[in-house]
Amino acid sequence: SISNFKGDSISEVGTFQAYGPYGTLDMTGNVREWVWNIFGGRGMTLGGAVGEPEYTGFQANPMPRFDRSELTGFRTVRLLNPADLNPFGDPINRPEPPPLEFYKKLDEEAFKLYSTRYSYGKRDLDAKVIYVDESHQDWIKEKVSISVGYNNERMDVLIFRPKNVFNAVSSVVVYPGLNYFRDPPDIDDINPGEYGLDFIIKSGRALVWPAFKGSLNRIVDKAVAQPSTEDQMRQFREMMVNWRVDTSRTLDYLEERQEFNNSDFHYLGMSYGAVYTPIVLVFEDRYKSAIFLSGGFSPYAPPHSDGLFFLDRVKTPVLMLNVEQDFLIPTESQEIMFNGLGASNENKKYVLFKAGHWPLPRNQMINESLDWLDSYEK
Repeated sequence: SISNFKGDSISEVGTFQAYGPYGTLDMTGNVREWVWNIFGGRGMTLGGAVGEPEYTGFQANPMPRFDRSELTGFRTVRLLNPADLNPFGDPINRPEPPPLEFYKKLDEEAFKLYSTRYSYGKRDLDAKVIYVDESHQDWIKEKVSISVGYNNERMDVLIFRPKNVFNAVSSVVVYPGLNYFRDPPDIDDINPGEYGLDFIIKSGRALVWPAFKGSLNRIVDKAVAQPSTEDQMRQFREMMVNWRVDTSRTLDYLEERQEFNNSDFHYLGMSYGAVYTPIVLVFEDRYKSAIFLSGGFSPYAPPHSDGLFFLDRVKTPVLMLNVEQDFLIPTESQEIMFNGLGASNENKKYVLFKAGHWPLPRNQMINESLDWLDSYEK
Protein backbone atom coordinates (compact mmCIF):
# COMPACT_ATOMS: atom_id res chain seq x y z
CA SER A 1 0.00 0.00 0.00
CA ILE A 2 1.24 3.49 -0.84
CA SER A 3 -1.27 5.08 1.52
CA ASN A 4 0.14 6.62 4.68
CA PHE A 5 -0.63 3.99 7.30
CA LYS A 6 2.87 3.06 8.44
CA GLY A 7 4.40 6.53 8.59
CA ASP A 8 5.35 8.41 11.75
CA SER A 9 3.03 11.38 11.21
CA ILE A 10 0.41 12.87 8.91
CA SER A 11 1.64 14.34 5.64
CA GLU A 12 0.49 16.92 3.13
CA VAL A 13 -2.22 15.65 0.80
CA GLY A 14 -0.70 14.07 -2.30
CA THR A 15 2.68 13.29 -0.76
CA PHE A 16 2.25 9.57 -1.38
CA GLN A 17 0.49 9.86 -4.77
CA ALA A 18 -2.21 7.52 -3.45
CA TYR A 19 -4.89 8.12 -6.08
CA GLY A 20 -8.48 7.01 -5.70
CA PRO A 21 -11.53 7.24 -7.98
CA TYR A 22 -12.05 10.45 -9.95
CA GLY A 23 -8.60 11.79 -9.07
CA THR A 24 -9.13 11.82 -5.30
CA LEU A 25 -6.05 11.53 -3.09
CA ASP A 26 -5.44 9.74 0.21
CA MET A 27 -8.88 8.14 0.47
CA THR A 28 -7.31 5.65 2.87
CA GLY A 29 -4.61 6.34 5.44
CA ASN A 30 -2.99 9.66 6.44
CA VAL A 31 -6.08 11.09 8.20
CA ARG A 32 -9.54 9.59 8.60
CA GLU A 33 -12.43 11.74 7.34
CA TRP A 34 -15.74 12.88 8.72
CA VAL A 35 -18.79 11.87 6.69
CA TRP A 36 -22.29 13.31 6.90
CA ASN A 37 -23.97 10.37 8.64
CA ILE A 38 -24.14 9.78 12.37
CA PHE A 39 -24.13 6.52 14.34
CA GLY A 40 -25.51 6.21 17.84
CA GLY A 41 -25.25 9.94 18.45
CA ARG A 42 -21.66 10.04 17.18
CA GLY A 43 -20.15 11.25 13.96
CA MET A 44 -18.95 8.70 11.45
CA THR A 45 -15.42 8.63 10.04
CA LEU A 46 -13.96 6.59 7.21
CA GLY A 47 -10.58 5.87 5.66
CA GLY A 48 -8.32 5.12 8.63
CA ALA A 49 -5.32 7.18 9.73
CA VAL A 50 -1.57 6.94 10.02
CA GLY A 51 -0.54 4.46 12.71
CA GLU A 52 -3.78 2.46 12.42
CA PRO A 53 -4.09 -1.03 10.89
CA GLU A 54 -4.61 -0.96 7.13
CA TYR A 55 -8.00 -2.69 7.38
CA THR A 56 -9.39 0.45 9.06
CA GLY A 57 -9.22 2.08 5.63
CA PHE A 58 -12.30 0.08 4.67
CA GLN A 59 -14.30 0.13 7.89
CA ALA A 60 -16.46 2.77 9.53
CA ASN A 61 -15.32 4.27 12.82
CA PRO A 62 -17.74 6.35 14.95
CA MET A 63 -16.17 9.28 16.81
CA PRO A 64 -17.55 11.91 19.21
CA ARG A 65 -18.70 14.82 17.07
CA PHE A 66 -16.62 17.21 19.15
CA ASP A 67 -13.45 15.16 18.58
CA ARG A 68 -10.69 17.43 17.31
CA SER A 69 -7.89 14.92 16.81
CA GLU A 70 -5.31 15.90 14.20
CA LEU A 71 -5.88 12.41 12.76
CA THR A 72 -9.45 13.30 11.77
CA GLY A 73 -10.11 15.69 8.89
CA PHE A 74 -12.72 16.33 6.23
CA ARG A 75 -12.98 16.41 2.45
CA THR A 76 -14.83 19.18 0.64
CA VAL A 77 -17.08 18.72 -2.36
CA ARG A 78 -18.90 21.09 -4.69
CA LEU A 79 -22.30 19.78 -5.75
CA LEU A 80 -23.85 20.70 -9.08
CA ASN A 81 -27.22 20.20 -7.38
CA PRO A 82 -27.37 20.67 -3.57
CA ALA A 83 -30.33 18.29 -3.42
CA ASP A 84 -27.94 15.48 -4.32
CA LEU A 85 -26.71 15.51 -0.71
CA ASN A 86 -30.11 14.67 0.80
CA PRO A 87 -29.82 10.84 0.71
CA PHE A 88 -26.50 10.91 2.55
CA GLY A 89 -27.62 12.45 5.83
CA ASP A 90 -29.58 9.56 7.33
CA PRO A 91 -28.27 7.96 10.55
CA ILE A 92 -26.54 4.60 10.16
CA ASN A 93 -27.94 1.74 12.21
CA ARG A 94 -26.66 -1.79 12.53
CA PRO A 95 -29.14 -4.65 12.80
CA GLU A 96 -29.21 -6.15 16.28
CA PRO A 97 -27.98 -9.75 16.54
CA PRO A 98 -30.58 -12.41 17.41
CA PRO A 99 -30.98 -13.13 21.14
CA LEU A 100 -28.91 -15.90 22.70
CA GLU A 101 -31.87 -18.29 22.90
CA PHE A 102 -32.18 -18.11 19.09
CA TYR A 103 -29.10 -20.30 18.76
CA LYS A 104 -29.13 -24.01 19.50
CA LYS A 105 -26.03 -25.33 21.22
CA LEU A 106 -24.62 -28.76 20.55
CA ASP A 107 -25.74 -31.41 23.00
CA GLU A 108 -23.14 -33.61 24.66
CA GLU A 109 -23.27 -36.36 22.05
CA ALA A 110 -23.09 -33.95 19.11
CA PHE A 111 -20.27 -31.98 20.73
CA LYS A 112 -18.27 -35.14 21.38
CA LEU A 113 -18.56 -36.04 17.71
CA TYR A 114 -17.69 -32.52 16.57
CA SER A 115 -14.71 -32.19 18.91
CA THR A 116 -12.95 -35.24 17.47
CA ARG A 117 -11.65 -32.90 14.77
CA TYR A 118 -9.82 -31.00 17.50
CA SER A 119 -8.10 -34.00 19.06
CA TYR A 120 -4.43 -33.46 19.84
CA GLY A 121 -1.39 -35.53 20.63
CA LYS A 122 2.10 -34.37 21.55
CA ARG A 123 4.93 -35.03 19.13
CA ASP A 124 8.52 -33.95 18.49
CA LEU A 125 8.63 -30.19 17.86
CA ASP A 126 11.97 -30.23 16.04
CA ALA A 127 12.52 -26.74 17.48
CA LYS A 128 15.12 -24.45 15.93
CA VAL A 129 16.19 -21.05 17.26
CA ILE A 130 16.41 -18.72 14.25
CA TYR A 131 17.90 -15.75 16.09
CA VAL A 132 18.21 -14.03 19.47
CA ASP A 133 18.18 -10.22 19.48
CA GLU A 134 19.22 -8.44 22.70
CA SER A 135 19.42 -4.92 21.25
CA HIS A 136 16.26 -3.57 22.92
CA GLN A 137 16.63 -2.05 26.37
CA ASP A 138 13.56 -3.79 27.81
CA TRP A 139 13.43 -7.25 26.24
CA ILE A 140 15.21 -10.09 24.51
CA LYS A 141 13.56 -11.03 21.23
CA GLU A 142 13.76 -14.61 19.98
CA LYS A 143 12.48 -16.16 16.79
CA VAL A 144 11.90 -19.88 17.03
CA SER A 145 10.65 -22.35 14.42
CA ILE A 146 8.70 -25.47 15.41
CA SER A 147 6.97 -28.28 13.55
CA VAL A 148 3.18 -28.11 13.87
CA GLY A 149 2.63 -31.71 12.81
CA TYR A 150 0.26 -31.20 9.87
CA ASN A 151 0.91 -30.75 6.14
CA ASN A 152 4.68 -30.80 6.81
CA GLU A 153 4.35 -27.19 7.99
CA ARG A 154 6.44 -25.25 10.47
CA MET A 155 5.46 -22.23 12.53
CA ASP A 156 7.58 -19.29 13.57
CA VAL A 157 7.10 -18.08 17.13
CA LEU A 158 8.33 -14.71 18.38
CA ILE A 159 9.17 -14.54 22.08
CA PHE A 160 9.82 -11.27 23.91
CA ARG A 161 11.41 -12.00 27.30
CA PRO A 162 11.96 -9.25 29.87
CA LYS A 163 15.57 -8.34 30.51
CA ASN A 164 17.12 -8.56 33.96
CA VAL A 165 14.59 -11.14 35.17
CA PHE A 166 16.25 -14.35 36.28
CA ASN A 167 13.38 -16.47 37.59
CA ALA A 168 10.98 -18.45 35.41
CA VAL A 169 8.43 -16.01 33.98
CA SER A 170 4.76 -16.35 33.13
CA SER A 171 3.80 -16.14 29.45
CA VAL A 172 1.07 -14.24 27.61
CA VAL A 173 0.26 -15.65 24.17
CA VAL A 174 -1.04 -13.14 21.61
CA TYR A 175 -3.94 -13.83 19.24
CA PRO A 176 -3.85 -10.76 16.98
CA GLY A 177 -6.30 -8.59 15.07
CA LEU A 178 -7.59 -8.99 11.53
CA ASN A 179 -4.75 -7.06 9.89
CA TYR A 180 -2.35 -9.87 10.84
CA PHE A 181 -4.53 -12.24 8.80
CA ARG A 182 -5.10 -9.88 5.85
CA ASP A 183 -2.27 -7.38 5.42
CA PRO A 184 0.38 -8.27 8.01
CA PRO A 185 3.78 -6.72 8.52
CA ASP A 186 6.90 -8.78 8.02
CA ILE A 187 7.09 -11.09 11.02
CA ASP A 188 10.52 -9.76 11.96
CA ASP A 189 9.12 -6.21 12.14
CA ILE A 190 6.56 -6.99 14.86
CA ASN A 191 6.93 -4.56 17.74
CA PRO A 192 5.02 -5.19 21.01
CA GLY A 193 4.66 -1.43 21.41
CA GLU A 194 2.61 -1.11 18.21
CA TYR A 195 -0.56 -2.06 20.05
CA GLY A 196 0.65 -0.94 23.44
CA LEU A 197 1.44 -4.49 24.54
CA ASP A 198 4.91 -3.65 25.81
CA PHE A 199 3.40 -3.26 29.29
CA ILE A 200 3.14 -7.06 29.45
CA ILE A 201 6.91 -7.41 29.13
CA LYS A 202 7.63 -4.50 31.45
CA SER A 203 5.50 -6.25 34.08
CA GLY A 204 8.03 -9.11 34.10
CA ARG A 205 6.16 -11.49 31.79
CA ALA A 206 7.03 -12.95 28.41
CA LEU A 207 4.97 -11.96 25.38
CA VAL A 208 4.66 -14.86 22.93
CA TRP A 209 3.48 -14.21 19.35
CA PRO A 210 3.01 -17.34 17.21
CA ALA A 211 2.45 -17.12 13.46
CA PHE A 212 -0.88 -18.92 13.64
CA LYS A 213 -2.18 -20.61 10.50
CA GLY A 214 -3.55 -17.97 8.13
CA SER A 215 -1.58 -15.12 9.71
CA LEU A 216 1.76 -13.39 9.11
CA ASN A 217 4.02 -15.56 6.93
CA ARG A 218 1.49 -18.43 6.87
CA ILE A 219 -1.23 -16.80 4.76
CA VAL A 220 -2.34 -18.85 1.76
CA ASP A 221 -5.53 -16.96 0.86
CA LYS A 222 -6.26 -13.81 2.85
CA ALA A 223 -9.96 -14.00 1.91
CA VAL A 224 -10.34 -17.06 4.15
CA ALA A 225 -9.98 -14.86 7.25
CA GLN A 226 -13.40 -13.38 6.39
CA PRO A 227 -14.98 -16.16 4.34
CA SER A 228 -17.86 -15.53 1.96
CA THR A 229 -17.96 -18.60 -0.30
CA GLU A 230 -18.67 -22.21 0.65
CA ASP A 231 -15.09 -23.22 -0.09
CA GLN A 232 -13.70 -20.35 1.99
CA MET A 233 -15.97 -21.35 4.87
CA ARG A 234 -14.69 -24.92 4.64
CA GLN A 235 -11.11 -23.63 4.75
CA PHE A 236 -11.97 -21.34 7.66
CA ARG A 237 -13.30 -24.22 9.74
CA GLU A 238 -10.15 -26.18 8.94
CA MET A 239 -8.09 -23.18 10.03
CA MET A 240 -9.89 -23.22 13.39
CA VAL A 241 -8.59 -26.75 13.92
CA ASN A 242 -5.11 -25.54 12.95
CA TRP A 243 -5.31 -22.77 15.57
CA ARG A 244 -6.00 -25.35 18.25
CA VAL A 245 -2.95 -27.38 17.19
CA ASP A 246 -0.75 -24.28 16.84
CA THR A 247 -1.72 -23.20 20.34
CA SER A 248 -0.89 -26.51 21.96
CA ARG A 249 2.41 -26.81 20.07
CA THR A 250 3.35 -23.35 21.33
CA LEU A 251 2.62 -24.25 24.95
CA ASP A 252 4.46 -27.56 24.52
CA TYR A 253 7.53 -25.61 23.45
CA LEU A 254 7.31 -23.16 26.34
CA GLU A 255 7.08 -26.09 28.76
CA GLU A 256 10.39 -27.39 27.43
CA ARG A 257 12.16 -24.12 28.31
CA GLN A 258 13.29 -23.52 31.88
CA GLU A 259 12.94 -19.74 31.41
CA PHE A 260 9.14 -20.08 31.46
CA ASN A 261 6.84 -21.01 34.31
CA ASN A 262 4.73 -23.78 32.80
CA SER A 263 1.91 -23.23 35.27
CA ASP A 264 1.31 -19.60 34.26
CA PHE A 265 0.14 -19.33 30.65
CA HIS A 266 -2.38 -16.66 29.64
CA TYR A 267 -4.42 -15.96 26.50
CA LEU A 268 -4.55 -12.41 25.06
CA GLY A 269 -6.90 -11.86 22.11
CA MET A 270 -7.25 -8.57 20.25
CA SER A 271 -10.38 -7.90 18.16
CA TYR A 272 -10.30 -10.81 15.64
CA GLY A 273 -8.33 -12.75 18.24
CA ALA A 274 -11.13 -12.11 20.75
CA VAL A 275 -13.90 -13.07 18.33
CA TYR A 276 -12.85 -16.18 16.40
CA THR A 277 -9.78 -17.79 17.98
CA PRO A 278 -11.19 -18.22 21.55
CA ILE A 279 -12.38 -21.66 20.45
CA VAL A 280 -8.92 -22.91 21.46
CA LEU A 281 -9.92 -22.32 25.10
CA VAL A 282 -12.44 -25.16 24.84
CA PHE A 283 -9.72 -27.70 24.12
CA GLU A 284 -6.60 -26.21 25.78
CA ASP A 285 -6.83 -26.21 29.58
CA ARG A 286 -3.32 -24.96 30.31
CA TYR A 287 -4.34 -21.29 30.16
CA LYS A 288 -4.69 -19.82 33.65
CA SER A 289 -6.75 -16.88 32.36
CA ALA A 290 -7.74 -15.01 29.22
CA ILE A 291 -8.09 -11.35 28.23
CA PHE A 292 -10.32 -10.32 25.32
CA LEU A 293 -9.66 -6.81 23.97
CA SER A 294 -12.50 -5.42 21.81
CA GLY A 295 -13.99 -8.87 21.37
CA GLY A 296 -17.44 -10.34 21.23
CA PHE A 297 -19.80 -12.57 19.32
CA SER A 298 -19.93 -12.20 15.53
CA PRO A 299 -23.30 -12.94 13.89
CA TYR A 300 -21.55 -12.93 10.51
CA ALA A 301 -19.30 -15.92 11.15
CA PRO A 302 -19.79 -19.19 9.25
CA PRO A 303 -22.05 -21.77 10.96
CA HIS A 304 -20.34 -23.61 13.82
CA SER A 305 -17.62 -20.97 13.97
CA ASP A 306 -19.64 -18.13 15.50
CA GLY A 307 -18.66 -19.24 19.00
CA LEU A 308 -22.11 -19.72 20.47
CA PHE A 309 -22.10 -23.49 20.34
CA PHE A 310 -18.97 -23.69 22.48
CA LEU A 311 -19.07 -20.57 24.68
CA ASP A 312 -20.62 -22.33 27.65
CA ARG A 313 -17.74 -24.82 27.56
CA VAL A 314 -15.13 -22.09 28.04
CA LYS A 315 -14.36 -22.37 31.75
CA THR A 316 -11.15 -20.32 31.60
CA PRO A 317 -11.41 -17.09 33.63
CA VAL A 318 -12.03 -14.27 31.12
CA LEU A 319 -11.61 -10.50 31.32
CA MET A 320 -13.44 -8.65 28.54
CA LEU A 321 -12.35 -5.06 27.88
CA ASN A 322 -14.70 -3.35 25.45
CA VAL A 323 -15.97 0.05 24.35
CA GLU A 324 -19.40 1.65 24.09
CA GLN A 325 -19.13 2.98 20.54
CA ASP A 326 -17.87 -0.07 18.69
CA PHE A 327 -19.27 -0.18 15.16
CA LEU A 328 -17.64 -3.57 14.51
CA ILE A 329 -18.60 -5.32 17.76
CA PRO A 330 -21.61 -3.46 19.25
CA THR A 331 -22.43 -3.81 22.93
CA GLU A 332 -25.25 -6.30 22.20
CA SER A 333 -22.69 -8.67 20.66
CA GLN A 334 -20.27 -8.11 23.53
CA GLU A 335 -22.94 -8.99 26.09
CA ILE A 336 -23.95 -12.15 24.21
CA MET A 337 -20.36 -13.40 24.44
CA PHE A 338 -19.92 -12.42 28.09
CA ASN A 339 -23.22 -13.93 29.23
CA GLY A 340 -22.58 -17.09 27.25
CA LEU A 341 -19.14 -17.82 28.72
CA GLY A 342 -19.05 -20.90 30.91
CA ALA A 343 -16.73 -19.39 33.52
CA SER A 344 -18.34 -18.71 36.89
CA ASN A 345 -19.46 -15.16 37.65
CA GLU A 346 -16.50 -14.56 39.95
CA ASN A 347 -14.15 -15.71 37.18
CA LYS A 348 -15.34 -13.43 34.41
CA LYS A 349 -15.44 -9.64 34.20
CA TYR A 350 -16.77 -7.21 31.60
CA VAL A 351 -15.47 -3.63 31.50
CA LEU A 352 -16.87 -1.00 29.14
CA PHE A 353 -14.86 2.10 28.22
CA LYS A 354 -15.97 5.29 26.48
CA ALA A 355 -14.10 4.91 23.20
CA GLY A 356 -14.23 3.40 19.70
CA HIS A 357 -13.18 -0.09 18.60
CA TRP A 358 -9.45 0.61 18.89
CA PRO A 359 -7.34 1.73 20.64
CA LEU A 360 -8.63 1.16 24.14
CA PRO A 361 -7.83 3.81 26.77
CA ARG A 362 -4.24 2.83 27.54
CA ASN A 363 -3.97 3.44 31.28
CA GLN A 364 -7.27 1.71 32.04
CA MET A 365 -6.37 -1.20 29.76
CA ILE A 366 -3.03 -1.66 31.50
CA ASN A 367 -4.45 -1.46 35.02
CA GLU A 368 -7.32 -3.87 34.35
CA SER A 369 -5.09 -6.35 32.48
CA LEU A 370 -2.29 -6.48 35.04
CA ASP A 371 -4.72 -6.76 37.95
CA TRP A 372 -6.37 -9.68 36.16
CA LEU A 373 -3.10 -11.48 35.42
CA ASP A 374 -1.84 -10.92 38.96
CA SER A 375 -5.01 -12.37 40.47
CA TYR A 376 -4.52 -15.69 38.66
CA GLU A 377 -0.84 -16.07 39.42
CA LYS A 378 -1.13 -16.11 43.20
